Amino acid sequence: MDKQHWQECPLSLTHGNIIQRTMFTRETAKDSEKIGRVLRYIESFSHGHLEAGVSSTPHSSEGIQEIFFVADGAGKLVTGGQEHPLREGDGILIPPGIEYTLVNDGDIDLELLMVVESIPEDAIPANTTPLIRNYREGQLLISHWSYLVHPIFSGKDGLVQLRDILVVRIDSLQTGDNHGHGPNMDEVWYMWQGQGVHVVGQEVCVQTPGTTVSVCPSSPGHTLINHTDEPIYLFYFCSQDNNTPV
Repeated sequence: MDKQHWQECPLSLTHGNIIQRTMFTRETAKDSEKIGRVLRYIESFSHGHLEAGVSSTPHSSEGIQEIFFVADGAGKLVTGGQEHPLREGDGILIPPGIEYTLVNDGDIDLELLMVVESIPEDAIPANTTPLIRNYREGQLLISHWSYLVHPIFSGKDGLVQLRDILVVRIDSLQTGDNHGHGPNMDEVWYMWQGQGVHVVGQEVCVQTPGTTVSVCPSSPGHTLINHTDEPIYLFYFCSQDNNTPV
């Protein structure tokens, strides 16, 4: 189990004015011993915030897709001469080569979760325009006994290395079944609201808000337990499980 809280991670600036703390990045042979460098197929996972009244600088990227999740606050996405309102719970998928600006025109910080996936040269994303989708809009699914799954994005929306972007709710005093994954799959759980217990193999941790757990490929099994009187909400993403090992 690899665990990070965003407030304990190094601070940097990205997109001009987004204050970023990177929790997990891709491992390499050179720096695989460094804390947080645990992902095999996804480039990075970060927490960011844009202060009230501040905008990012216009930005576009080649060879990667960026996925944002609005964890708190409101604002707008400006791209292609159009403005798109953003609210808490929105997922934003930005394909390669799209120039955009994020604007916080609210009174509180715009809090963002940010996932970056690389796009192989021979891959053609299924989507070439930005997508905005709130987690509340999708069909509610049930998985692993008690996980109430709110899909945001999948491969049908243009994800390439990633398989799913979800919000998962676990109601009070519920637990999921203990399950494992194959050797070629990254899986990350970020505690968005509430707190719960995460068991990975023989390791146990209490996930408080802002804490992220990476479940490594070929893990011996894991489960989440809501031991509290309130529902908990987690932001979740995983890679395709048929990737070629790096």
